Amino acid sequence: MSALVGFFASCETGDLDLLTSPNSITTDSADPNFILNDIQLTFNGIVGGYSGASRPIIRMTNQFGNYNGAVTDNTLSGEWASSYQMFANVDLIEQINAEAEVDQDIPFHVGMAQVLEAYSYFLLVDYLGDVVFTEANNPGEFPNPMLDSGASVYDAQLELLDAAIANLNSGGTGTRLPDDLFYGTFEASNWIALANTLKIRAYLNMRLTNPSRAAAGINAVASSNIIDQVSEDFQFAYSSSQDEPESRHPDFVGNYLSVAGVYMSNNFLDYLNVGDAEAPFIETMEVDPRARHYVYRQTDEAPSGSDLPCAGDSRYDYCYVGNLYWGRDHTDEAGIPNDGNLRSTWGIYPAGGAYDSDQFEQTENSDNAGGEGVRPIYLSSFTHFALAEAALTIGTAGNPAGLLELGIRRSMEKVSGFAGSPSISSGEINDYVNRVLAEFNAGNNNAKLNIIAREYFLAAWGNGIEPYNTYRRTGAPDLQSPIINAPGAFPRIFRYPEGEVSNNPNVQQQAITDRTFWDNNPAGFID
Repeated sequence: MSALVGFFASCETGDLDLLTSPNSITTDSADPNFILNDIQLTFNGIVGGYSGASRPIIRMTNQFGNYNGAVTDNTLSGEWASSYQMFANVDLIEQINAEAEVDQDIPFHVGMAQVLEAYSYFLLVDYLGDVVFTEANNPGEFPNPMLDSGASVYDAQLELLDAAIANLNSGGTGTRLPDDLFYGTFEASNWIALANTLKIRAYLNMRLTNPSRAAAGINAVASSNIIDQVSEDFQFAYSSSQDEPESRHPDFVGNYLSVAGVYMSNNFLDYLNVGDAEAPFIETMEVDPRARHYVYRQTDEAPSGSDLPCAGDSRYDYCYVGNLYWGRDHTDEAGIPNDGNLRSTWGIYPAGGAYDSDQFEQTENSDNAGGEGVRPIYLSSFTHFALAEAALTIGTAGNPAGLLELGIRRSMEKVSGFAGSPSISSGEINDYVNRVLAEFNAGNNNAKLNIIAREYFLAAWGNGIEPYNTYRRTGAPDLQSPIINAPGAFPRIFRYPEGEVSNNPNVQQQAITDRTFWDNNPAGFID
């Protein structure tokens, strides 16, 4: 664990009157709920930052221009700083618990905080590789902390998850209950399920570099309490409240308060097979039952003229996918027309926007959910896709086809009827599942892995983190090659924050072609 610093990332969820002095927080003056709420909100922001940075490069939203422009030495500066600030607050909660009277201990608070710390360190390693750990948050002793290897940080977090589970299991009747900003009402079993599922996530990432350990680790936990039902999904729920601080879904705020601010990726639209143009990647598939929940069309006119600057350019796979879906090809950096009130954008899931029922109204005039969406962080569908990949590639327990089917069905259940939207019929779901399983059963192992990754990609809509990991780990699903421009090598890792490199001589900048410890795939195998 890093050493105690004892400060807060923000004060938006608590009452400063609870503190003797906000500039001199001690274990006697700090309220554990205040600290834990801050940890939870900070973690949600960190996840949003990573996801937002990944979605364009993984072809969920349009990437404008080259990879060096998308992954700079400032891209993750906020996530880096917020993570270490959050770790200091975790240390403070642990110290409060250690110094508390027997009848005032807070093991549930500590367990939740430790799960979020472990998750955050996993993310740091996934995106940045070697990171500060053993010498973190102790400037008096370590003014220029050394980097720890990503592998050792992963190992430490697996141990921390065991400690978190022990704390979550230790609370008895009368133990103080924490506020739970993710599940609503705190239940220790939900956080234990998350901790166990994070072990699966970590071991799956390690399957390339240590397959025997990965298989043993997954098998040891897969039959325990894990996130395998929609009711256990780990997500952050937003509201439709317009009061400060902003509590609506960020993708709603960016696309429904005035004109739509981002383009959808034509590649993702193709995977939904929403258009009437030829679909290069899944030609035999019918329209995904989730499509109208995922994406909202603002106009009943097809793009043309100045609104379609790519028309006639043979470099484009799509340019326009058809069926009134206005998106952009990967790395398209052509001039942006004044089409914010025309381009297709986020639907009702997960952003709390509008369900597409062919109403073709501008987002700000639509009948929408007011931003009452969710940030999908780790869902039950993700668990089943992860287990399917593990069963196929390293022989863990379970049938890959059966696990793939469970992943699809959990995703459909998640989206169907979301925020009052129309339900997806059982017939639509069964037809979709049967088509995918027929394709899966007819394929070789490489084709099967691509299908698992594709269905994971589709179910993860709104989460750029897990598809980014999956793509680096598997090279799947097949994604649109950036043939429009020459964007450079695909970012296998992100750059360290410029401020950390400038101020700490022990942190040397890395190239985006470097790799985190669990990625031993060859150079250039993805683009």
